[in-house]
Formats: sequence, C-alpha cells, structure tokens
Amino acid sequence: MSRGRRLPRPRERAARRGCCPCRATLPHLSSVFSPAAASMLLECGAAGGRVGSRRFLLFSVVGGEYRKRHRQRLHPDLRALVPSAAMTATVARRQPTPGHAGAGLWARAVLAASTVFVLVYGGLMVARHHLFYVHAFDFGIFDQGLWLLSRFQEPFVTVRGLHLFADHSSYLMLLLVPLYWVLPAQELLIVLTVVLLAAGGPLSYALARSFGATPGLSAVVAAGFLLHPALTWAARDGFHPEYAAIPLVIAAVLLIKKNHDGWALVLIAAAILTKEDAALLLVPLGIYIAVVMGRRKTGAVIAVASAAAMALSFGVLLPHFSPTGTVLYSDRYDALGTGILGIGWGMLTRPQVVLSGLLAPTSLGYLAAIVFPIPLALLAPRALILGIPTLLANVLSEHTYQSSIKYHYTAYLIAVVAIAAATGVPKLVGRSRGVITAAVVVSLGAGLGAQVWLGPTPLAPPPSWPPADRAVMREALAMIPEDTVVSAFDSFVPHLTHRTTVYEFPNPWQPLNWGAPGVTLPDTADVEWVLVRTDIYPEQQQQIDALRHSDAFEVVFEEHPVLLLHRGG
Repeated sequence: MSRGRRLPRPRERAARRGCCPCRATLPHLSSVFSPAAASMLLECGAAGGRVGSRRFLLFSVVGGEYRKRHRQRLHPDLRALVPSAAMTATVARRQPTPGHAGAGLWARAVLAASTVFVLVYGGLMVARHHLFYVHAFDFGIFDQGLWLLSRFQEPFVTVRGLHLFADHSSYLMLLLVPLYWVLPAQELLIVLTVVLLAAGGPLSYALARSFGATPGLSAVVAAGFLLHPALTWAARDGFHPEYAAIPLVIAAVLLIKKNHDGWALVLIAAAILTKEDAALLLVPLGIYIAVVMGRRKTGAVIAVASAAAMALSFGVLLPHFSPTGTVLYSDRYDALGTGILGIGWGMLTRPQVVLSGLLAPTSLGYLAAIVFPIPLALLAPRALILGIPTLLANVLSEHTYQSSIKYHYTAYLIAVVAIAAATGVPKLVGRSRGVITAAVVVSLGAGLGAQVWLGPTPLAPPPSWPPADRAVMREALAMIPEDTVVSAFDSFVPHLTHRTTVYEFPNPWQPLNWGAPGVTLPDTADVEWVLVRTDIYPEQQQQIDALRHSDAFEVVFEEHPVLLLHRGG
C-alpha cells in the first residue's frame, strides 16, 4: 500500500460491497446493544427511510435512546442517522404504533355495538316488566331478596318460601344492596343485568387484543359474543347473580394477561360470590392460568380458593339456611347418587351414565348451540376445556332447563366461549388474506345465523296481555296498599315484591313452588289481599271460588279477567 493513501472509511467500504452503508457500524452498536437489537436498528434506520415511516419511527425511538445514553460514544457515521430527541418525540406523537392503526375506530365500534345491545334489550325488558310479562320466578325472588337486604331485614323470600341464601349461595347480592338504597326499582335490576351482559363485548375485544389479535379480528370476537343467542336469551331471562360472572371472569383473565394479578383476584373473589357452583368454571380456569398462561401462583390461588368456597357452600352454608338441613336441588342427579358426595362418586363409578348423558341428542344439540355461534372458539381447544365441568353438570341434570341456552345455567359457558375465541383468534394473525377473510365471514355468518335461528328476535314487539287487560290489571294493582300481605297471580308478583310478605297464588293455601318438600305452609290468616286472573289456570279456579264466597274476604274489584279480594274486618 502506497504511503499517504487514505484508508476507505467504513461507509465507503460498505458502499463498495453494495450493502447498507450503516452495516459497517454494527460492531460499534453491538458494544452497547445486543447484536439482535443493533442489527434491527440498522435494518430499520437504513439510509433512505423517509421521515414518518414505520421504519423511521422504530429507528428514531431506538436510536434516540441510544444517543441520549451514549452521546460521547456515538460513532461519527451514526450522527447523521440518529435523530435528535425532539425529532423522536415529534414523530412518535404523529405516527401510530405499528400494528395499531385503526384500533381506536374498531374499539369505538365495539363500544357502540354494546351500547346498542343495552338500549335494545334493556328497553325490551323494561317494556316486558310494564306489560306484566316478567315473572315471579326467578326475577321476583331476587328482587324481593335484594329489597329485604337493603332494609336490613332477614332475607326470607316469601315468593319462594326460602331464605335467600338457602336457595343459592349468591352472596354477591350483598354488594348490590347500596343500589337499592339509592334507587329501589325493579327497572334498575333489569338494566343492570343487560349492562353486565353487554360489558362482555368490550372486554372480549380487549382480551383478544392483549393476546395479539389485530383490532379488526378482535372486533369480530366481540361481535360474535354480542350475537350469541345464549347472551340474548340471558337478557330476556332477567336478573341472576351468575350473569355477573361473565364480565368478571373475562376481565380477570385480561388483567392477568396485563400483569395485574392482584386486581384479577379481586374480580375472581366477586365471581366466587355469584353462586355456589362458580367453582365449576373457576377451578379449571385457575388450572388454565397456571399451566397455559404460566401464572402458577395466581392460578393455584384461584383454583384452591374456588374449590374451598364451593366446599364451604355445599358443606356448611346451604345446609345451615335450608329448612330441611340439606342441600336443595341435588335430587336432579338421582341417577348418579344422593347428596353432593354421592353424585361425585357416581360420576366416577358410573361412566355409562355420564357417557349416555353426554352423547344424548339433546346434549349434543346443546353443545352445538353454545359453540356454533362463535366458531373462532374452536381455535383454542385448551380454553374450551374450561367448560367441561359446567357442561357435565347441565347435561346430566334431570332438570331440562339446565341443558337449554335459554336460561341462566349457560352463563359460565358463555364466558368460556368468549375466552376461547379471544385467545384463539390471534392464530389468524399473519395468515393469508383469504384465510382471514374466510374466518371472518364464517364467524359473522354463524353468529347472525344462530341469532336468527336460535335467539329471541329483538325486532318483534314484546309479548303482552291485550291492552284492555293491562288497563284493568294496573287499576287493580294500584288499589293494594304498601306493607300489606298479598297473594297474587304470577305476573303481578314482580310489581309487589318491595314488601316483607308476598306470595305467588295459590300459596299459602296450596303449595306452588314453595320452599322444600315437607315444609309447612304459612298461616293463611295473615293474607290481607288476593289479586288473581281468573282465565289462566283452570286448576286454581276452585280455590279462587272458595275465597270469593268465603266470609273472610270481600270482592273489592272485579272486571274480567281480574279479581281483587280484601280480607274483611
């Protein structure tokens, strides 16, 4: 080499090789960053990247941090490429984070859809209440129980003939008491139910986003959730505490994904309080969180606490409040055994009973009605396993309502398919446009089809009695004073539950859904008012005629088909 000849600089050597002029500075960057980070920095900050592009944004953020920390060590060849801190901040403000473009629009769309859900189904349910199409069972039970708790009275629900906590361990009701201090109205409980259900839409969207799904795919998950016919039937079913478990559980998984385990445990504690069988969902959820999500301590706490709460409810609390000293409703599983332990043992020792129950046509149809409306859930089979205990409890029961999506027994399964869809849909990210389009079309088509085929249509007017009947019913209802003892026809009961004693006729003369077998009916002499329709139940006509012609009661109001009796002085 001749004397005085200048050695080519790194950028010139790189240019001669035809590669990025910044590549020659990789050794210098690697002394500060990891080799992978340095390589990424140079790839994204190559000369020619226009200001404001995604490549420039990533380079400006990383490079700006490099310049701030290592100003004295900055290689001369990088000074022209690394922007100032002011430019970095300006570009970062102007440029959306990569992969999040349009996220705000999709999030607002999901929120709007959930709001529409509340307005439509909340409005329909309030209308049903005022049209006398909300029933004593089960809405009247919870409404009277909550009203009694809010007045610091023993929550013995005369609509059911049971202590509120003998029926179910729904101690979440205690947390709702302040609502009835502020506004003791049945409409509040109705709207609260719909709001809790609709909250699962934005939560399932956020959960899918947290697992890496694009905003559009996450919105498809939320749409599938809101279109699920079981959810719309839940809105029609009326208030049940276990419906609160749906948003609570989805939100808890979201918080755990975002490393807020403490707050997640608070929500799980609230979910435990919804009903004695919440562990059917929460125990497998805890195992899933420990094994699949890698949060061993949090998952273990959830599983153990849920199992302990279930044991406490079935072993101590429910028998304590029960008039018979035993757990109610266990007779629904007589084919497996007697009592909780007997049922559990029967499931282990009688596999033929379990298999026949699972493979029955009604059970398979029930399973299809749960999964088909949101097929994206099939992308996460491990999450779907969370629903097995609840599915078994429902299809093995002799109570046919449990294997229908029209009732509250499906609440936990709604949460399961929402979690499965949200955790499964990120698998579509990176797939071809055709695959993603097909998945979206199938998912939305299944949701819409299932809603039309299996769900209650919100387009039809709510069922109601004829207008003339409603006017007569309201007139008779207005004649009953507060704080009096009433026995009333089913549809009247939800309008009379804010009192200590109200019976569903023909209680207390004849037992109808009263207490538990063998429980004595209360004294009929306490009843002051009887309000019935005379055209619905022929089997009750004899009792109505006996009261009408009794010396104890006098006819205060009678206009077909309504009869109001008052106990004479």
